Amino acid sequence: MMTMLRARWGAALVCAIVPAVALAGCSTEYHGYDSSIDGVLWRQVASFEDPLSRSIYAPLVNEPTAYLDSVDSALWDRAAASVADLGVEDGGVVLYDISSTESTAEFSVFISSGPRSDDSADEVLYYNGPSSVFTCYGITARFYPEATPLVDRVIFAECPAALVKAAPLDAAFASGEVFDG
Repeated sequence: MMTMLRARWGAALVCAIVPAVALAGCSTEYHGYDSSIDGVLWRQVASFEDPLSRSIYAPLVNEPTAYLDSVDSALWDRAAASVADLGVEDGGVVLYDISSTESTAEFSVFISSGPRSDDSADEVLYYNGPSSVFTCYGITARFYPEATPLVDRVIFAECPAALVKAAPLDAAFASGEVFDG
């Protein structure tokens, strides 16, 4: 009788602990400039974000349509079927939710680091973090005659689920400010 009672208590304990652990969110996320993100993954995102930032913040054009055309990256129409063609798992930049008026251009950005490379510069004996990271944010550029556009960035708290699903299973979210600086 005592063994059966222990088995029931043990089962009840497992049933209580497993959901609690699942709800606690065991996935890794990085927030803030001093986030302790892996340097290899940070540099991989920067290798995509730095050229993108130059075309966003220092464009060679001063008109919304030409501005959008000058930003070189994959374009996503939010169709789930088209995600596989974007190469998110390999790393890169994807623009989505693109729109413009006569004086503004708006779009959202998703950046994936791609798989973590073996980079001896960080000299980590055993790396146990995510194999990939991703980030996303929104851009609004306002155009004025004979002036560089004013660009605002809005950091998103999460990225589109369809793009996240295309990343490796252990990929971690990193808020946009992680890569500032």
